[in-house]
Amino acid sequence: MRELAAIRLIRRKAMLLAVLGVFVSGILVAVVTAVPMYQSARDGLERSTLMGIQAQGAALDNLVQRYEGVARQVTSRTEIRRRLESYVDGELSLDRLVAFTQSHVSDAVDSSPALVGIKRLGPFGEVIVDAGAGEMPGLSMLVELDDIESRLVRSGDRIIWRTLSPIRDDQGRRLGTDVLFFEVDSLVRLLNRARVLEPSARGFLLDRAGGRVVGVDALDEGLVMSSASEVLTGDLSRVDPARSGVVWPDLDSQGGVLFYTPVGGGRCLLLVEVGFWAFYQPVIMRLLWPLGLVFLLLPIVAWLTARALRPVLQRLTEQSEELEHSAGEIRLAASVFEGTGEAVMITSPNHRVLRVNPAFTRITGFEGDEVVGRPMTDLFQLDESDSERLEAICSRLGRDHSWEGEMDYRNRQGERMTALQTISQVADDQGRVSHYIHIFNDITESKAAQRQIRHQARHDALTDLPNRASMWFCIEQAVEGARADGGRVAVLFLDLDYFKEVNDRLGHAMGDRLLREVAERLRRLLRHEDIVGRLGGDEFLILLEGLPAPRFAGQVAHKVIEALTQPFEIEGESIQIGVSIGIAVFPGQAADADGLIGHADSAMYEAKAAGRDTYRYFDRGVGATAGD
Repeated sequence: MRELAAIRLIRRKAMLLAVLGVFVSGILVAVVTAVPMYQSARDGLERSTLMGIQAQGAALDNLVQRYEGVARQVTSRTEIRRRLESYVDGELSLDRLVAFTQSHVSDAVDSSPALVGIKRLGPFGEVIVDAGAGEMPGLSMLVELDDIESRLVRSGDRIIWRTLSPIRDDQGRRLGTDVLFFEVDSLVRLLNRARVLEPSARGFLLDRAGGRVVGVDALDEGLVMSSASEVLTGDLSRVDPARSGVVWPDLDSQGGVLFYTPVGGGRCLLLVEVGFWAFYQPVIMRLLWPLGLVFLLLPIVAWLTARALRPVLQRLTEQSEELEHSAGEIRLAASVFEGTGEAVMITSPNHRVLRVNPAFTRITGFEGDEVVGRPMTDLFQLDESDSERLEAICSRLGRDHSWEGEMDYRNRQGERMTALQTISQVADDQGRVSHYIHIFNDITESKAAQRQIRHQARHDALTDLPNRASMWFCIEQAVEGARADGGRVAVLFLDLDYFKEVNDRLGHAMGDRLLREVAERLRRLLRHEDIVGRLGGDEFLILLEGLPAPRFAGQVAHKVIEALTQPFEIEGESIQIGVSIGIAVFPGQAADADGLIGHADSAMYEAKAAGRDTYRYFDRGVGATAGD
């Protein structure tokens, strides 16, 4: 009896250990399955969200640059500086200066819809003209102001945008300061876009210098200014202001997920805060079905394991357990195939479609009945180059067994789409290819957004010409190429003559139209391989490559002068301007882009001094030489 009890005890312990082993294994399977899926879904959600916030940050940067551009145009008028110089030197009374300035300031306010007011201050902070209301800077701030500065300030019970723009003479002496105030309706709309992520999401703009946070009020109509601790639950100390990123809350806190991206060269941060559970709820919900399936199978597998320990039914129980395990694997694989958000397509070795999942139909527009049995190349209307690339990829799979990258397809409507695709090879028992598994996502919109952001970063917003940074890079590349093959490169620095008079007489809107017309004439005039860009204001650069001799740069400059001195007909106005051009040539006059641009700039000033509407070559000993 004692041995029988011991045997029964051993059997009970074995069953208990088996059951516990099944449960532990099931939990490990659930964890191993859920964690990678959660990581992948969470990373995808955060990447797409951060990309959207970066796009909002780029739009906010453009808004700030537009406001500061208006400020520079207002303060750059020659007559304004001349009158202020006379006032500072005691040659002009304050009353006469006020009388002159009042009308010009009013015209500036009327010409820009976003501009709500201007205060013009003298060299010691005294008010010359007051055409706006808002928080005024202290005298110490005005003294230390070296360049244009923008920030949000209070104006009574509302928040407005203030831009400080110093006015200096040619020697750098401060003559005064323009304080411009702009409406914030565009900023309110940008901050309200945060609610596209989730209705409870909130957008803020953080002034890093002042430590103040600006957000949209309860009525979604204006802005309110607060300290960061009053409105944010996220930890700002973990924010890296030099780049975009995400700050997650601590596990023991009630904080939200904080997305951030720098704005205005790092002076401000665009913040979007959303509740942790509200943001990640879609990701968590996608994990419930595999976890539920795993825990549902645990009692069944445990019962089968216990039955397998019984000597009489041992063999039958083992076979049943194997069959049930296989069935569970098949159901799990089928659930993943049907429920995943990525398009899955299974093809034969000759690329005929065998099966697709619902996400494939949602992404491409093709129903399963339409595609099964058809060649993949015909289905997506692939071009010859795309078909050849697909063949080359599949031939590589014989060596690498998998491939990941981007492919261009056409959906059911014939629209081209870019897919981030993974292709895996499946082999049979003899090692021969039996299937290809294609998994892909449509990234067309994200790729287009990236291209648009890159284009805006490299081109001038007004003329769509390459900007200063882009031109510098092109010149550097051209110099390196010329140095390698012994060629010549020339840089032409163009400065429009009488452009400020056009701005003063006809307004900044007409000046902008004129700049666009100048850009169009330059495009039509130059060769396809030549590059024209805008540095800012009324300054342009032209890059010429492959010159047989330096004199050909002068011929181009002569053609440019002839083209730009012809009248411009804009909205019934006939506008006449001129242009002064400086030329610097590599090799001989500079060794890099900075040198070529600087020397061409010096030669341009010599051309202005020579009477304008002409060009000069840079000469290291003299300063510039006359055009041929």
